[in-house]
Amino acid sequence: MKTVKTPAGIFTINKVKIPSAYTCATEQKIEYISENHVQIITMNQAVSFGDQILSPRICQSCMNPEKITIYPLEIEYFGEKVFFKDHYSVKEWKKGDPLPEIHEWYPHIKKARCNPCRNCGRC
Repeated sequence: MKTVKTPAGIFTINKVKIPSAYTCATEQKIEYISENHVQIITMNQAVSFGDQILSPRICQSCMNPEKITIYPLEIEYFGEKVFFKDHYSVKEWKKGDPLPEIHEWYPHIKKARCNPCRNCGRC
């Protein structure tokens, strides 16, 4: 497990064990690009800004339910700005803004709960 401190909080990588059947879209890493520029790719944590939650995402193929891919949460900070990016959205945080809440994230599949059922096999 590795940790890094940013102005928006402390983030970790390689804390949670990813099931071997899951495919990771990219490798978890902490990359120090310069003194004030760090890129973090994690599958351990999610962040929330009020009602908006950015987290790693699990995508399960409808046609091949055994094919499961995890897309990580990417955190990149430049000096006093921190950018959070998940598979669907991007959020910019600046020093002085309210701090985001940082939550633990665990890879698990949720049932689809589709009504009406289309017999896709996800459940």
